[in-house]
Amino acid sequence: MDHIEEAVACALSPTADPALKQQATQYCEQVKASPDGWQSCLTLYIREPKSAPETRMFCLQVVEEVLMTRSNTLDESRLNYFRQTFMDYIQREFVNDGLDNTLSSEPSYLKNKFAHAVALLFRQTYLKSWPTFFTDMLSLIAPLPQSAGKSNMKMVDLFLRILMSIDEEVVNTLTSRISSKEENSLNINIKDRMREQDVPRLANAWYELLTEYKERSLDFAEMLLRIVGVYVVWIDISLIVNERFVSLIYSFLMSSSIRNAAADCLTDIIKKGMKPLDKLQLISILGIVDVLQQIDLSSDSDFRERIARLVNNLGLQLCQIWQDTNPQTNNSYPPTANPTAYTHISHLVPILLQFLRDEDNNVSEAVFGFLRETLNMFKTIKKATGSLPQEQKVLMRQILESIVMKMKYGEDMEWVCVAIAGGSESVGTIGEDSIGDEEMLDFLELRRELKRFYDQIASLSASLTTSFLSSAVTTTLTTFVNEKASGSTGTSDWRDLELALYLLYLYGEAIKGVPQFAVLPPGTVGANGGKIVHPVAQAGAPLTPLGECLFEMCKSGVSAYPHPSVSANFFEIACRYSSFFEVRPDCIPDALEAFVDARGLHHPISANRTRAWYLFWRFTKDLKSKLTPYVETVLNSIQDVLTADGSLPMALSPDFDLSTFKDPVFETKTYLFEAVGLLTSQESIPAQQQFEYLSVVVNPFLTEIQKSLEACRSIQQSSNGVIGGAASVGAGSPRHRDLELVWTLHHRLMALGSFAKGFPDIMNKKTQGNAAVVASGGSGPCSQIFKQVAEITLVALETLSRFQVIRSAARFTFGRLINCLGQDVQPYLPTLITGLLQECSIMELVEFLPFMGQVAHKFKATIMSILNGLLFPLVQKVFFFLNQVPNGTDEAMALVELRKSYLAFLMGLFSSELENVLITEANGQHLNLILQSVLHYAQDMTDVPVSRMAFGILLKAVNSWGSQGESSASAIASSTSSASLANGAKTTTNGSGSIENIEKLEAPGFYQFMYEHILRITFEVPMKPTFDLQDGQSVLVVGEIAGLQKAMAVKQGAVFLNYLSQVYLPSMNCPPDLAQEYVQALQQLEAKQFKKYFQAFIQKSRS
Repeated sequence: MDHIEEAVACALSPTADPALKQQATQYCEQVKASPDGWQSCLTLYIREPKSAPETRMFCLQVVEEVLMTRSNTLDESRLNYFRQTFMDYIQREFVNDGLDNTLSSEPSYLKNKFAHAVALLFRQTYLKSWPTFFTDMLSLIAPLPQSAGKSNMKMVDLFLRILMSIDEEVVNTLTSRISSKEENSLNINIKDRMREQDVPRLANAWYELLTEYKERSLDFAEMLLRIVGVYVVWIDISLIVNERFVSLIYSFLMSSSIRNAAADCLTDIIKKGMKPLDKLQLISILGIVDVLQQIDLSSDSDFRERIARLVNNLGLQLCQIWQDTNPQTNNSYPPTANPTAYTHISHLVPILLQFLRDEDNNVSEAVFGFLRETLNMFKTIKKATGSLPQEQKVLMRQILESIVMKMKYGEDMEWVCVAIAGGSESVGTIGEDSIGDEEMLDFLELRRELKRFYDQIASLSASLTTSFLSSAVTTTLTTFVNEKASGSTGTSDWRDLELALYLLYLYGEAIKGVPQFAVLPPGTVGANGGKIVHPVAQAGAPLTPLGECLFEMCKSGVSAYPHPSVSANFFEIACRYSSFFEVRPDCIPDALEAFVDARGLHHPISANRTRAWYLFWRFTKDLKSKLTPYVETVLNSIQDVLTADGSLPMALSPDFDLSTFKDPVFETKTYLFEAVGLLTSQESIPAQQQFEYLSVVVNPFLTEIQKSLEACRSIQQSSNGVIGGAASVGAGSPRHRDLELVWTLHHRLMALGSFAKGFPDIMNKKTQGNAAVVASGGSGPCSQIFKQVAEITLVALETLSRFQVIRSAARFTFGRLINCLGQDVQPYLPTLITGLLQECSIMELVEFLPFMGQVAHKFKATIMSILNGLLFPLVQKVFFFLNQVPNGTDEAMALVELRKSYLAFLMGLFSSELENVLITEANGQHLNLILQSVLHYAQDMTDVPVSRMAFGILLKAVNSWGSQGESSASAIASSTSSASLANGAKTTTNGSGSIENIEKLEAPGFYQFMYEHILRITFEVPMKPTFDLQDGQSVLVVGEIAGLQKAMAVKQGAVFLNYLSQVYLPSMNCPPDLAQEYVQALQQLEAKQFKKYFQAFIQKSRS
């Protein structure tokens, strides 16, 4: 034993020699694992004088381990040894030494550990050798003659800890260590025996001890209440819910020291699983509502939260009873049950509202469950009766008032710019992960939860909701206007105005369908819930309550209130209800003025300013045609904002990479540039005027870019945006200056592309008459500016193509110029594409392929000459990356995306009727290589969507080229390998380099590829063991394969069908009659029917 004590001391010593420490630890583990080590440890634990607490703790751990994991090694004699040793120790330490009625000096963690060991022994012996466990323990608690009728405090302390440990080991499913059905059965049997034999005397002991210790020790009384709470879940409820016990618990609610425990105990009683009628009777007996009305809840927020939880659980139970006894769904209950439950709920709702309005958010949130189920109950009532009774409407209005009250910012809270809508509509705002104030984050989450309740109420009664919101909004705005008129503008609280505007933002969500802003005359199409009339048709009509609120908001001048929250919400509302400005265009100047001054685009707070940039784009996009009279004023007002300067951190770390650096503020600003493009490209603006507007905006950028390019010529050729090396680069150094110059150039190119994005597509037939199309297309004045943009972009690309950010900006800009210039952009494309491909990365290529797909789709046959020369270099670049072994997870994912982009590009060629570019003189010799790559991905079932895409391309190829070539079965059977595809097709070019007779090109040998490869994989792929016919994506692949076989049958006719029945299917050991049946199905069934047949054929063949 001395060795154990020394080993534990050494193992835990922070100053011990590491080698000795390791030896000591190993020794301790040996003691734990040895068959008799527990005996030495038990002896050491109870020894007098006592060992160090650390040693005794280790000893108890060893004892616990034996009782928990090796109890099957303990025979009856050893269990009796445990029992006798424990009882002797308890008698010595807690009974004989407890006559002075003081607590044991043992540390709490040792008492808890010993109590747990006793509970483990109880679990092993209670049903067999120690049925008198509780009797024995209670006898040790009983008062001794010399104790003046008081129980043994030390023993009570231990016994209560033992009871909690018994709950953990036997009852509580979250903490008990049940690993088998046998152990679960043991626990059930223990509880049954306890209910039958000992629980009544335990309940009586709890009551007696509570009565005694409410005066002697409130800590003990609190522990007793916790024990009652955990045991009441499974014992006879009448042992606790009786007049004497409940009265005692209620009396504790009035005690400032243990009322929290009393509230929790009542909550546990309420949560006890019972049948609906029994639970309803329990609730009636408890009369909790009457008791709660007598309690002072004014001071202690922690206690209010406990009582709120009690009310919440009581409410949830009552709502469940109401649901269970609803005669509409269950008529097996007495007719009085459902009304009784509702009466209890109606009495509880005022307390619910009291907690919902509590200043402490934790208290409010504690009753959310009850609130949710109450609203669900109202929904059920409305569904059954068609409408809500007046009583419930009154309750709902009270609930709505309370919800709105909680939505208001607290007096000590600071507002931050977080978009009302959240999610994808949060462009330009502070992300919630950047908000350091935990209280603010909690409030935002609270508001979201309250918004869900608001939505529930709005769905139950839109009229009630809109009436309340209209009143709340107009009252606040009218008060503000009156204060402003009287010169006392400082008296309005920003929190009231922010809340009013927030409610106005929510207003439309309570209205079914598209919000209307004007009251239409009876009989008008769209009135009385009919089809919604376009807002323009509502102009001049009286305003709806929503329209009145919006009009009041615009004309009140509230956006000028000197708090950032008010103007921010103003802009959110203006964008959400932008159609209102078509009904009342006289309000447009109010909104525009706010947007362009210090309330919006010039706001001093960055988050407000950037959010306004995005919202201004939305506002402009929605009201583009209505803003013509204001374009010049707007442009003059925001000219100083139309800048694009790139700035980098003061110090750039050695691993800094410009290509991965992000500037979220500038990314949001691109919306502002696009908005300017939308404004200047309006159809009603004459072409020359558009040119002048665009010149004012674009020319400064062209000038600055030219200057930047001159400065960039001195940048070292080796520089590519990656710092590298071992040291940081500081501001002012040449390297830092160079990178910031490149970054600024990137921003300015992106700005030019964003301006262009606002212009219409000149090749879109819907915009052919648009003045902006006339201005920018062909020889139009704006086209000259866009050509300058294209030219300077190419100069930037040629000068700095080694910088990924420049390549990215060039691709973005040309992606927008395509729409502005149409066919006129084509001469720039070869230089652009060469510059983009020269040093592109995997992810750039992933993004470049869709760009090329856009070009192909846009220009179709007219782009053939350019595409003909660039196709194979592009494919080579793709293959270069696809043949690489990925270096890390990110690169592996990028290669997956590249496969998808590559196949999507090929598919796009077929969709744009450009597939013959694959078989020109320049590219035909590489067709086999391309088809083999598609074939490879079709067979790769590790990525099923990619396989499906590849089969889709093969289907397109068959439809395009499947009828070409020889047409005899003998020729097919004796054909050479598909390498003959490399022979290509001979084509000629005229002097201009364009391809002639492109529609006459053939893909000689493609029919051999069909028979030797395509047909083969249509059977091999679904036959693979890894092909999951139950998977939804795989079923889609089956559909592509079936369609592919159908297409080959159509294109090749009898030749294909004969080859299938006489050559290929027999080679698969398919019986002749089944082969003939398959061919008939392929020939006669429609596509959908053949797909089902093919799937069944594969399943049968695999089995």
